[in-house]
Amino acid sequence: MPEQRKYALYCPANVKLPLLSYAIEMTYLELLDETSVDFTQVHDCCEIYFCLENNLAVQVGGREYVLAPGEFLLIMPGMPHNAVYDPAEEKKYLDVMFQWPHIEKDSERHRPLVSKILKLASLDFAAQGSCPIEEIMDLLNKMEREMRERDTGWHFLFRGYCLEFLIHCLRKVIEPVTVFPREMDSINLAIGITKYMHKNYNRKVTLNDVADVVHISPRHAQRIFKDFFGVSFSRALSLYRMNHAKNYLINTELTIDEVAERVGLSSSQPLYKLFREQENMSINEYRVMRKERLRALHSETKGSCIGG
Repeated sequence: MPEQRKYALYCPANVKLPLLSYAIEMTYLELLDETSVDFTQVHDCCEIYFCLENNLAVQVGGREYVLAPGEFLLIMPGMPHNAVYDPAEEKKYLDVMFQWPHIEKDSERHRPLVSKILKLASLDFAAQGSCPIEEIMDLLNKMEREMRERDTGWHFLFRGYCLEFLIHCLRKVIEPVTVFPREMDSINLAIGITKYMHKNYNRKVTLNDVADVVHISPRHAQRIFKDFFGVSFSRALSLYRMNHAKNYLINTELTIDEVAERVGLSSSQPLYKLFREQENMSINEYRVMRKERLRALHSETKGSCIGG
């Protein structure tokens, strides 16, 4: 099973991006690829999935979008969504979360950009657009350099590049977006909990373990995770383990019990149940189908090389 690639571009902090008398609050930014396992989540931030290489499939509210390089999806708060996980399909993409400031009706003229976005309200739940990939890659390279070198005033330049990225995307949005911002003091804790889950999914993990790591009570950890992602920690952990199990099912000959053990489950029964719920097929059916697809892809690649 391939190890998850590590990129330098990762910012889990709350970063205020100033716009005259107010600021957009960016709450998360990270460069990801096909080794990044996602789960269906619901939260109160806007989120942008920006495809950088190959294709990126994203599910939002029961609808699937397939993005090509340079295309992005802006997802409204309150909509269940996730990047479709398929370990056989290479991809590279940027995931950014941000939050609009609250504005009173009589102050709309002082915040025209926010007002313009908020007034695009409709029943739609996502806006799709595209930006020149060269411009976006240049911005990402600048962000990464500033975070790596941390020279004098690096954080000011970093904030500027983040704001420039958001504006590049927002000016391309042609479908309505509704935003209902609120104070999110616990957002970093919620992201921190997912990072702990990502690192320790293959062993026994309890809410008490997570709470100890982030120095809060288990009850508080459960609440901020559920409030932010719209799913309980235990459910998210189960889905995360199921997605990691897919790697073992496709790339090894391990038994189902052995796969379950590798992803931190005490038995194979939860894994069988999850595959029925999420994939609408048995584990064995999934394994056969995905291995056949991999063989077909390898055959096509080999044929293309010979033909070339």
